[in-house]
Amino acid sequence: MEGIRGARDTLAGPLTGGVRFALVSDRLAGLPSGRELMGSLADGDVPMEEVTDRELKKLSDTDHPQGVLLVVEEPADDGELLGGLERPRALLLDGIQDPGNAGTLIRTARAFGLDGVIALDGTVDLFNSKVVRAASGALAHIPVFRRPWLEVEGWFAERETALLVAGAEGEDVRGITPPASWVLAVGNEGAGPRSEVLARASRVVAIPMDPAADSLNAGLAGAILLFALSPHPGAETEGPGEGVTIPGRSAVNPGEDAES
Repeated sequence: MEGIRGARDTLAGPLTGGVRFALVSDRLAGLPSGRELMGSLADGDVPMEEVTDRELKKLSDTDHPQGVLLVVEEPADDGELLGGLERPRALLLDGIQDPGNAGTLIRTARAFGLDGVIALDGTVDLFNSKVVRAASGALAHIPVFRRPWLEVEGWFAERETALLVAGAEGEDVRGITPPASWVLAVGNEGAGPRSEVLARASRVVAIPMDPAADSLNAGLAGAILLFALSPHPGAETEGPGEGVTIPGRSAVNPGEDAES
């Protein structure tokens, strides 16, 4: 985990297996937030190794490191899917391959208080360094599960949780009142969701767009949909809701441009 904000959020999260050690350079001590972070590391008895800014840059994946790099154990993934919750709200990543998109979606899921993130086969490793950086500490706060579709499908069969699938031809998400329990599936950047996921879908949801506009990437589209589906002032959270048709093009699955 690189960067002051991500390191700070990681230290505050309950889900890490533990911070093995931290590398810090002079740049960190030169920033007020950096000095505060060094105090938190010391208070948490995290072993710290001082290196030069040049040495840290060689180890870093960023062009301008902020003077800190944490090595953290991955959270365990050996428990029941979504902790056995009967009425969860969660995110399903179906073959998301761009690490920036995956990290953005994890960070967004945490921001809207979801209960977890499920990654199907074909999805980038959620502990890839670029995913970790894009998630900015969220992996220490929201559980992630790597599961095959057959297991996830069996989990749906045992619950009354709605599977909402992001799809360009779906209902306008603004006209939907989400049920108490749902999982939003965001499909592969180019191919969209797999046929088995679509076949299981309770509803397909979309973002209405200007017909002349290009499609959104998976990270941005998923974030908008999660905002629309999540409780916020003035929004209802119970009932089946009704879709409305908005003229123009709807798009939630990006094309090949998956930068985020």
